[in-house]
Amino acid sequence: MLDATGDAISAQATLGNGPLTFALDGAGSNAYTQNCDGTISSMAISGSLMTKDVATSALLPDAAPINALVVTTGQYVVEQGHNAVAAMSGSPPTLKVEITDIAPSLINVTGISSGSRLYAISQGNSNGGSLAWGSCGNPYSVTVNGEADGIEVASNSISSRIPLGICPVYGVTSADGKRAFILNRGSGTITVINAQTNQLDTVNPNNTPYVVNGTITLPCPSGETTCTPGPVHADFYTPGNLLVVANYDDDTVSVIDTSLDVYGNDSATFGHVIATIPVGHNPAAVTVLQNGQKAYVANEGDGTVTVVSLTSFQPLITIPLAPVTAADGSTVTPAPRSIASNYNYPYGNVFVGAQNSPYVTVIRTDTDVVSARILVQGNVVDLRTTTQYAGQSSTNSIVQSRSVGSGEP
Repeated sequence: MLDATGDAISAQATLGNGPLTFALDGAGSNAYTQNCDGTISSMAISGSLMTKDVATSALLPDAAPINALVVTTGQYVVEQGHNAVAAMSGSPPTLKVEITDIAPSLINVTGISSGSRLYAISQGNSNGGSLAWGSCGNPYSVTVNGEADGIEVASNSISSRIPLGICPVYGVTSADGKRAFILNRGSGTITVINAQTNQLDTVNPNNTPYVVNGTITLPCPSGETTCTPGPVHADFYTPGNLLVVANYDDDTVSVIDTSLDVYGNDSATFGHVIATIPVGHNPAAVTVLQNGQKAYVANEGDGTVTVVSLTSFQPLITIPLAPVTAADGSTVTPAPRSIASNYNYPYGNVFVGAQNSPYVTVIRTDTDVVSARILVQGNVVDLRTTTQYAGQSSTNSIVQSRSVGSGEP
């Protein structure tokens, strides 16, 4: 646990064996890690956390948990080993039921903490389109479309099967829960699901030309006629109705209009890609500063962070991360894959982690310079901030975890 400014470690505790990633609850009060030993570790977030405060929950044998989403009534865990979603409840969480009627090659779930429905994201589909696990490591050789299976929280049952693009890798849901956006790395598209109607976003009377058959096609950078965007991660600026998407394979971010009308239908500009902005090599994650001015992009391929203006839609500065000294004395360039931010006027902080580095890099947002490097106990698997904006009572809508593999960098 780091303090809000990232100046120091407030607490440190031992978890289960080999934590892969973790999720927060909607209040930013509890964290849950999915571990290599098939367990879930849960803890109340506190500056006085100790190992004795960490609880352990077991799943069924060979479940291999890789991702999770925490909702008001419990936790939904992606089980790679069973190709199922484990519905858990209680504190510490215990298994209630496995939802097994899921399309093959399940990778993640998306939703909001207070929602009544979530979506399981699979890279195969229920119509016979099956993939071997890891096939999306080379997404442009895949021809099988993915699928999103709607899960009703009240009954833990499947209510819809929605076609996706090729090699979907991640999904985000708007803070009001009305739209889910699924990032299809292999087809360079974003599938839009109307979570109110539980189907592709094609039925609104004001549906716009920017969303065709429930799909936003990401354009190529200026001057290019062909490209492979490869969207892999996204973050919202909810007050401005913006979705910022990191495109891993063409070194850009896309800024997308997500505005609705007063009736919850698509606005006239919904789905419009406002800008495509060049960043560093292989952008793997993005965080939007919640004053709406800037986004920060973690570039896994060159060990940098690009600062992007959300007013001029231009890159402002590229910040290199300091190299790490390996055990053999060689230097290693960090490959940042996790990034998060908080904001408290007049400035905020951005936190950057790389899975080949034991340092959390802290960037002050008023000067956009590195203000601290915090050495932690082991390489950084993932990181989150509990509150993105001063005065908020909860985290942003993105609380689910994200694991490496199957088409994600």
